[in-house]
Amino acid sequence: MSFIRFPALAAAFFIFATPTLSETVNAAGVGHGSSTATPMPVTDSLVIVHATSMYERFETEDPMNPFASAKGPCFGAILIDKGKVSGDGLCHYTDGDGDVAVIKWVANGIDAQGRTQGDWMVLGGTGKWASMTGGGTFDAGGDPYTNRVAGEMTRN
Repeated sequence: MSFIRFPALAAAFFIFATPTLSETVNAAGVGHGSSTATPMPVTDSLVIVHATSMYERFETEDPMNPFASAKGPCFGAILIDKGKVSGDGLCHYTDGDGDVAVIKWVANGIDAQGRTQGDWMVLGGTGKWASMTGGGTFDAGGDPYTNRVAGEMTRN
């Protein structure tokens, strides 16, 4: 009976002691789609902007980048208060495998051309996105609408 316990214990130890393999990928790329920004002025120096975007495709530098086949909507609000920019929102992307990603974006600036800058981070999702971590920066705007994304993601 004690001989049975030892192999089972050794197998359990091996399984739990084996390190989890993770892979970090370059998240750099350019998202293409459409965007609507609806300003809602409160005063001359206080403006709320309702922002929505629909991404049709991403061009990526790394073919292993999970954004390569992702598409879907983003939405949120930006506050411009005496020239200071803040605000955030979420994206709901579906990739080519049918896995869903939830990405949070946080605005922290608007440049002279009206492009919004900020940070993004992976919150989770399904399939490969369930254990994905990472984030980076974004620079979104223009006509046609593009979103230049930089950063890294790790598949855990």
